[in-house]
Amino acid sequence: MRPTPFLLTAALTATALGALSSPASAKGPAKPHDFDGDGRTDLVINAPELDQRGHHDTGVVALLYGGTNRKQVLTQHSPGMGSIPEHGVGFGEATASADFDRDGYADLAVTGPNEHGATIVYGSAKGLSKRVAFLETDERRGPLHRRLAVGDFDRDGRPDLVLTSTTKYWVFSRVDKGTDVAKPARFAFKSYEIELNDLRPFVGDFTGDGKDDLFLASSMNPNFTRLVKGSASGLTAPVAVPELRQVRAAVVGDFNGDGRDDLVTRRASKIYVRQGTGSGLGGPKLVKKISSGDPAPLAAADVNRDGRDDLAVGFPGSGPRKSGQVVLIYGSASGPTTKKARILHQGTKGLKAGAEKGDAFGSAVRLLDVAGDRRPDLVIGSSGENKGAGRLYVLTNRNRAVSAKGVRQYSAGSFGLKGRHLGSHLFP
Repeated sequence: MRPTPFLLTAALTATALGALSSPASAKGPAKPHDFDGDGRTDLVINAPELDQRGHHDTGVVALLYGGTNRKQVLTQHSPGMGSIPEHGVGFGEATASADFDRDGYADLAVTGPNEHGATIVYGSAKGLSKRVAFLETDERRGPLHRRLAVGDFDRDGRPDLVLTSTTKYWVFSRVDKGTDVAKPARFAFKSYEIELNDLRPFVGDFTGDGKDDLFLASSMNPNFTRLVKGSASGLTAPVAVPELRQVRAAVVGDFNGDGRDDLVTRRASKIYVRQGTGSGLGGPKLVKKISSGDPAPLAAADVNRDGRDDLAVGFPGSGPRKSGQVVLIYGSASGPTTKKARILHQGTKGLKAGAEKGDAFGSAVRLLDVAGDRRPDLVIGSSGENKGAGRLYVLTNRNRAVSAKGVRQYSAGSFGLKGRHLGSHLFP
């Protein structure tokens, strides 16, 4: 199964708060979000409503290095970023990661509503560095919601970056070019324009041909969904996806273990799975509902290591005292099944968190290997905790199951930040 593309971040004011393991020497392209090449996934937290050093409401991206307590914070004022004038309020609204220059260290892409492009921050043996590049588009309007995604659409072995806005999406290829210079470098792109939307990109190899495909949905236009297939020459023309409307959230994973990626979408309070087929995406199948309230975020990875991805769903308005909860739904030969599903909330043994209405536990979820043992851990955001300040919980995967034993918790203060709603953004 392909790794779920992940987020961004970090910066150049690192504070080591614990014993750090020395990074391994990098060999071959790194996996997404392994910025120091040590084999562990580094956790990226998008915090567009937080600030640092008196720069209020500008937004930050926070980074926690996997297997350690080492942190970095990236802002528009970080070293290497000052030469890029396009940053503004909401910095870090969207992120994505890949080893764009294939040097063994993952790189980070970041954008915000006031930017007319995306910034690449390159990884190194010490983590994210001062070396940056700016990917400029042909759009100057703002503020507009921006989103990022990564895929290899032409199967040339090099990651491509997709940036979306309301009416356009851009594809940047060969982002590795020119990255040996210290000053920002600009890269060419292909631009596509469609009818008014708030485009959200999701990448997966739905046909199983080895080339990634792009699924586009809109939170503005409920009737808009498009599938853009990959080919030897890159992305092809967008095609409407029938019977798939009002997509509020989505995630990609191989939930039935057949080697093709599937697409799980949320529409209002219902969750649907569409399995990948040789021609694209199959028909929608409703996943049995096992929690009250509307689900918000979705995440996918193979938690129990059975060769099928599992689905984590956040329900920030349900659970004990309506404080929120997360449901873990396991994959099967027929796709996600609620049989033996697991429910986690603030009253779960080991979490040591008081459940209060409005805590929004489950406002964000991620499944990724933070410990570096090839088992996905569960990261949960609780954006309403502590009167809206927010909190993050990291639950380790033990014996092929997520465990609340030894849970790690982080507040905005853990990263030296101020602001609200930490844990509301954990998405690409």
